[in-house]
Amino acid sequence: MPENPEIPDPGSSVDLTKRYDVYCSRPNQQTVVYRNVLFKGARQLFSTNKFDVLSHFLELELPDGQSFFITRHGITAFCEHGKKLGEEFRDG
Repeated sequence: MPENPEIPDPGSSVDLTKRYDVYCSRPNQQTVVYRNVLFKGARQLFSTNKFDVLSHFLELELPDGQSFFITRHGITAFCEHGKKLGEEFRDG
C-alpha cells in the first residue's frame, strides 16, 4: 500500500446531476441500453462478506421517476444522454 495514496481529482468524478445512457451486458451476450437515467446510488443485497461482488448493485432512475437496480459488473459503457457512444472522439 503506498505511503502517500493519490487523492482523486474531484473533476474526474462522474456528474451525478446529469442523465446518461447506460449500456449493460446481459448473460446471453445481448446489450441493453437504459436511456436518460440518473445514477442514484450504490447498494448491496445479501452480502456475505466484503469480497462478495455479486451483491453490488447500482440504483438508476428513469425519466418518470421510477427506480431500478442493475449489477455493477454488467455495465459496459455509459455516456451523456443523447450523445452517440464515442461521438466525442470522431472530431479529434
